[in-house]
Amino acid sequence: MDVAFHLNVPAPWSARSTYLCRLLAKAYAAGARVWVVVAPDEVAPLDEALWTLPVDDFVPHVRADAAELLRKRSPVVIAGPADPLAGERGVLVNAQPEWPSVLEADGVRFARVVEVVSSDEADKAAARQRWRRYQGMGVSPVAHDRAQRSAPAPAGVGA
Repeated sequence: MDVAFHLNVPAPWSARSTYLCRLLAKAYAAGARVWVVVAPDEVAPLDEALWTLPVDDFVPHVRADAAELLRKRSPVVIAGPADPLAGERGVLVNAQPEWPSVLEADGVRFARVVEVVSSDEADKAAARQRWRRYQGMGVSPVAHDRAQRSAPAPAGVGA
């Protein structure tokens, strides 16, 4: 499993949701099947933000509370921290400060995990804990400081 931390993503929701939409659009364009975890109160706003993308950047997606068939077939599923995984996913995007509990589920394997960390100090502190937890699992996370770039890296999502 490859783990990339995207650091210093702007903390205000308007900027962070724009960042997540671009990241998910690039992942979809690369053919990735993504499970994206956000705080419970950010599920609906991210869903809405994805619907407002330009037609050329449309990202087919559903919320984790959608019908099972839709969750399994959609390339991008927006979930809260406690939602159980539905369907095979190659990429996990964790955009909330907690450890993504979906990583604890039996038989769940992701080829890539992208941790989106805002510039908020509490978010950074939580990210340090997650970094150490990945290291404890034998994974060597990679850090990408988003303050140094204007757009997220493409493909299997994350550079």
